[in-house]
Amino acid sequence: MPDVPEPTAADLLDRFPPPTSAAFPLRSGNLIESLVDGAEAFDQIAGAVETATTSVWVCVAFLELDARFPGGRGTFLDLLDTAADREVDVRVLFWHPEGHGAGADDTFPGDEASAQVLATRSTRWQTRWDAAGRQCQHQKAWLVDAGTSDEVAFVGGINITKGSMADRRHNEADPSLGYRRGDRYAGVHDVYSRLRGPCVADVHDNFTMRWNGASECQRPYGSWPDGRTGDITERDPDTVPAVAGPTTAQIQRSVLPGLYDDLPDGENSVREQYLSAVAGARDYVYIENQIFLSRVVLQELRVALERGVLVVASVPGNPMSELAAARSHPGINAGYEVLATLGGYEGFCLSAPCVRRDWGYEEIYVHAKTAVVDDAWGTIGSTNLIFSSFQGDTEMNVSFWDPGVARTFRVRQIDEQAGFDSSNLGGGEAVGRLIEVARANAARRRAGGSLEGFACAVDPAHWAT
Repeated sequence: MPDVPEPTAADLLDRFPPPTSAAFPLRSGNLIESLVDGAEAFDQIAGAVETATTSVWVCVAFLELDARFPGGRGTFLDLLDTAADREVDVRVLFWHPEGHGAGADDTFPGDEASAQVLATRSTRWQTRWDAAGRQCQHQKAWLVDAGTSDEVAFVGGINITKGSMADRRHNEADPSLGYRRGDRYAGVHDVYSRLRGPCVADVHDNFTMRWNGASECQRPYGSWPDGRTGDITERDPDTVPAVAGPTTAQIQRSVLPGLYDDLPDGENSVREQYLSAVAGARDYVYIENQIFLSRVVLQELRVALERGVLVVASVPGNPMSELAAARSHPGINAGYEVLATLGGYEGFCLSAPCVRRDWGYEEIYVHAKTAVVDDAWGTIGSTNLIFSSFQGDTEMNVSFWDPGVARTFRVRQIDEQAGFDSSNLGGGEAVGRLIEVARANAARRRAGGSLEGFACAVDPAHWAT
């Protein structure tokens, strides 16, 4: 049987067309690495910060000040203080929560107490706070040595919290970290990406747009040092980082209209890309997402199931209580209704990973926002699959068209969830075996038995209810 040639970038772009709504272009020549779970991701990020020579720029949504980075590196503030002590230009964009988010205890909200924390530490770096009305500034991104030949970006969804520092073994959380048994966020599964090459220019431009247009910077406690932060000079659009690898990629966002002068009409390219990717699926769709309730995405997945595509979605077994409470909202309820219908397809599996402890079963909280289709296309970012992430929260993903990168990412995700080596399996075969494991684990859990891997099938009609 003759070898089937690997599809070219042009072939993949035809199958999974990039969104017409994206502000940033497709860029070839990138190097993309998936960083699965917080221990690995934050080890890489902290290492880049420690070797930064010119700048460290960060977008933060959720932060626990006492969360400590791997390798004894200290807290987020410790890491940045050390960089600033080396005269590195450190800038952090924090979310300024309003409305329902104002009372969250894992934000650094830009108030008198926030200023006092920085003043007590004699912080030498700059911060600005940025709001999105009643929605969330949800981007999670790091940019190190901006504008230099060593420029590197990290784009993903991992919050800077204690539970998010878990590794892929998902051992029981250390009680000294402040968690009780069974806490929802004690051990989080999540993903970042490490980026080199031309697409890093767009992470750079996104940060510049948000920093210069930050909503709170002229208001009391809306910047640090108060009233003494400086704007960033815009990057020369004719100068982009050099080719670093073989991958075609695009930075995609969700941004509301009117938030920034540089993007007056906003952007909704992540939603468009998800629909395009699912529509092009022939073999499988593998999704990891904290919130799996987007009606339009679920409808497109149902169409894929009708044509025989295997679909697995890994979600938290103990999801946010706010989801069930918001079920009366028409947009959210519509997602619930479509999700319930997917349970009628043999090729669909909703999986909620968990692990058996000495004291019972503990859910592994899926906070990832990723997808892989047919070992050909993938995305990693901050975007949840719910209409508020597409049409309210500010989000950023990197999507890539590359069989090698997509396959490697698929293997890493499925092997962790299913507990077997899928490196010698095709994507569809691996996903099919994952479905078998997840369903068998559900039966084992009902019987009180041990599990193989973490994947455990749940009834989509009763998830998050």
